Amino acid sequence: MMILETKPTRQQLDDRTFWDGLPPDGAEYDGFTYVPIYSILRHGEPIDFKTDDGKTLMNSFPYELAVSELKRLSQYDDSLTLKIIGYSQTLVRADRRYTA
Repeated sequence: MMILETKPTRQQLDDRTFWDGLPPDGAEYDGFTYVPIYSILRHGEPIDFKTDDGKTLMNSFPYELAVSELKRLSQYDDSLTLKIIGYSQTLVRADRRYTA
């Protein structure tokens, strides 16, 4: 994960080029992480994830989880791809900030 030297401005956060310039696993600054959110697609369409009782789960993952799910599902289907569908700004745990 990349460490940002300065806090992103509101204008940067609203600009897609800021997000597109981040590495796949995102960046961190002063306890906040800025990460792209990925969806797994089959033939260009998002796939559905269902629970055992039939509830549909959201198909949106941070990079590491998206890659592990893609590897797992690729055993059964080779037409799967990843696509960035959004972005997230999240406060990380305080204890993580002080140990970095």
